[in-house]
Amino acid sequence: MTPRTAPQRASLYVRLSKASDDRNLSRQGMADDLRKLCADRGFVEVALHVDDGKSGAVRNRPEFRAWLADAVEGRADVLVAWHVDRLSREGLNVAATILDVIEGKDPDTGKEVRPPVRLIGYDDRLDSSDGDGFRLNFVIKAELARAELARMKSRSQSRVRRMRAEKRSTGGLTPYGFQRAQRGPMELEHDPVSAPVLREAVRRVIDGASVASIARDLNDKGVLSPRDHAAMRDTGEARKDRETGEPLPPQRWTDETLRRMLGNEVLLGKLTDNGKVVRDSEGKPVLRGEPLISEDDWLALRAAINGSKRPKYRAAPDALLSGVAFCLLCGEPLHFHWAVKPERNQEYRYYRCSGRTRKGNNCEAGAPRAERLEEVTEEILLYLLGDLEIMAKRFVPGSDTGRELAEVEQTLSELRADRAAGLYRGERGTAEYREMYANLEARREGLEGTPSVPDSWAMISTGVTYRAKWQASDVQERRKLLLDSDIRIEGMKAAGVGAVSFGVRDRPDSMLTVTATEGVQVALLLPRDLAARVTGDPGAQVTFRQRSLIPGEPGRTITI
Repeated sequence: MTPRTAPQRASLYVRLSKASDDRNLSRQGMADDLRKLCADRGFVEVALHVDDGKSGAVRNRPEFRAWLADAVEGRADVLVAWHVDRLSREGLNVAATILDVIEGKDPDTGKEVRPPVRLIGYDDRLDSSDGDGFRLNFVIKAELARAELARMKSRSQSRVRRMRAEKRSTGGLTPYGFQRAQRGPMELEHDPVSAPVLREAVRRVIDGASVASIARDLNDKGVLSPRDHAAMRDTGEARKDRETGEPLPPQRWTDETLRRMLGNEVLLGKLTDNGKVVRDSEGKPVLRGEPLISEDDWLALRAAINGSKRPKYRAAPDALLSGVAFCLLCGEPLHFHWAVKPERNQEYRYYRCSGRTRKGNNCEAGAPRAERLEEVTEEILLYLLGDLEIMAKRFVPGSDTGRELAEVEQTLSELRADRAAGLYRGERGTAEYREMYANLEARREGLEGTPSVPDSWAMISTGVTYRAKWQASDVQERRKLLLDSDIRIEGMKAAGVGAVSFGVRDRPDSMLTVTATEGVQVALLLPRDLAARVTGDPGAQVTFRQRSLIPGEPGRTITI
């Protein structure tokens, strides 16, 4: 009776590239093909190695190395691949390494040091058991795979050069806010769904909202992220897994995603390449589509995003004075803390000085109760400013002359840098460079003699008082009002019980009112330009009656 032999152990390898010129293959489809081959030949699968999105020009792929290691370390008798071009596109260089593995040879000495293994290709019908014919076919197919990769790269590079020469987009995803134009001279047109979302985000940033808060709001409202929107727009369905076809969970808006969009000049319909605006022979930007926003809004947007940033301090989202309140003793931020004692069914909320806990400055300020600090702050704020009108800061663009001149100077600088980098070689390139430079020089000369008005900011009436806005707002909106008004709160635990002090004193950039009452001491710093903020007149003063919180002490009049 013939003894039964153990089935051969097979290690499978699949590689799927993301290259646009690669064959239309499926990771799961290739794996299924290899498993069918194993079943037909009686092999036992011991491993499936998958390099997803890896180029065949990279030899140090982790799963490819692990696949070869299965043979070298004796875990597999057969190596199964879908095609030689799935193994490598480096030709003879990597083919020699694979041959050493399947022939059991030491790569340094060339001597056999272990039993050989069998290599089988599914699509190309290669089988190392075919003897010398296999070696010849394997090497030829490896070199053909290398040559095909070189042709793919050449076609891609030629396409990019042609598109750049024609001042056209070199590809990529359709920018959010746009869709591919069906007709007309422009490549893009406004997307009726995403364009209003992006314009609203621009308006809110200009009005003072943070990019992070807008991203959170978009998520709360269920607005589709750029990739999810693109899938729905192009296919009418949610994004799906490329292999399984199952719907993917929605992506969330992030601060980084939105900030990147708001910093891209495609908002102005401009064509960009490697982050730089593409320009025509006269140095003017090449347009892909009609602008989503105006030049003035773009400048206001850049000023709002790149302007002076207030320090941000992480705290609980329901803490009114996060990022607004500071220690009255040492000036470090007050951080919100809370403690819960279930056995007493009690909750304690405090603002603690971060100087002692985080910077080790040994600050001795006591931690005031959060509800009391917030209550006194609200009382003082509304008494002082409640009936004053809120003035909104608006960007006022200067004359086009100044901006155009700056743009021409920047374009000349970029053009010189491109020439130095060798982008305008040969007679044709030199002629194109000289034509563009001459046109830009002519524009610069024409602009230099024209006076320009710089960009500025103006205070615009809102028709809403601080009291009305405060009462109609939630905690986050109230905190934003304090930040937008440049009002700073300083607080600490009062030394005694009851009102202990009261006064008004100057600081270089603000007027300071100090109040101490019922366990908390509070300083309210009002900006010295508050008069301009509430009247629109830079030379105006605001006078209000300050009441005393100390029984029997008269109030006083304050002018700022």
